Amino acid sequence: MANKTVNTPATIVDVNKALKSSEKVLRTEILRVEERVERVEERVERVEERVERVEIKLTSMDAKLDKISNQLDGFVGRVDDLSNDNEIGTDHIHELRKTTKDHEKRIAKLESVN
Repeated sequence: MANKTVNTPATIVDVNKALKSSEKVLRTEILRVEERVERVEERVERVEERVERVEIKLTSMDAKLDKISNQLDGFVGRVDDLSNDNEIGTDHIHELRKTTKDHEKRIAKLESVN
């Protein structure tokens, strides 16, 4: 049996039924989209909160790193000063050794002159 197509004009009732059914489908889809948007917004808010917490931690770490850096600068400065003092002291010791190397001979020489 062949399909018979009926070419009857649509009535207002037919159009209203089609509109109501389309309206229900559209409302359902709009609600789904709104729910998805709300979930995405909630996720974005959670991510923003995490970013804020990380920024606070980074700020705290920056302050701690600055403090450590300042302390290290002072320590390195003191070590440099001690290193310089050590070099100067070593030079003085070498000079004193040269001076006192023949100390007994010089004393004996000075005493023999008198």
